Amino acid sequence: MATTAALKAVLGGDRFEDNYSKPDRAIDRLRDDAASPWAESYRPQPVTYCGLRPAEGGQKDLKIEVGAVGKGPFLGPMLAEQVTSYASGIEAFTSSTLGHVYFSCRLKAPAHEIVVETTIWGPAGAPDTDLEQRTRLITLANAAARQVSAKLGCEKDGLATGVPSPTAHPKF
Repeated sequence: MATTAALKAVLGGDRFEDNYSKPDRAIDRLRDDAASPWAESYRPQPVTYCGLRPAEGGQKDLKIEVGAVGKGPFLGPMLAEQVTSYASGIEAFTSSTLGHVYFSCRLKAPAHEIVVETTIWGPAGAPDTDLEQRTRLITLANAAARQVSAKLGCEKDGLATGVPSPTAHPKF
């Protein structure tokens, strides 16, 4: 499975430990944010959906946060030259250490449609030119986004199944 291989490659091992994951709290927060009358006028603090580190220890760790955000676009022209963009959700892009997947979700009334930002932080120190690391990070962020979308009951989220396809590469 692509997600398992990506996780092993990013963290450099086969065994992982939880590092402050709060998936239920993250989902509850998104539901609350979607039902809030001010849902489109503020950006609530994201919640850690998944945090992992190698069981053997070391400096590598991984964190995925989710939160409700305003409408896009989220990728400006300056950043677009430094990241790889992918076909998933509303917008998806990553560097070698940080990635984002945005998708829309309408929950049941009285909730509003929200845009969910899934942010992934990979281990520091990956070279900017490591395009494989970018693909691994976006694969993990997209898998988390798909889980969140399923738990929220989102339809037509536009999220890729499997590994998202790159649509634009950085200008090194």
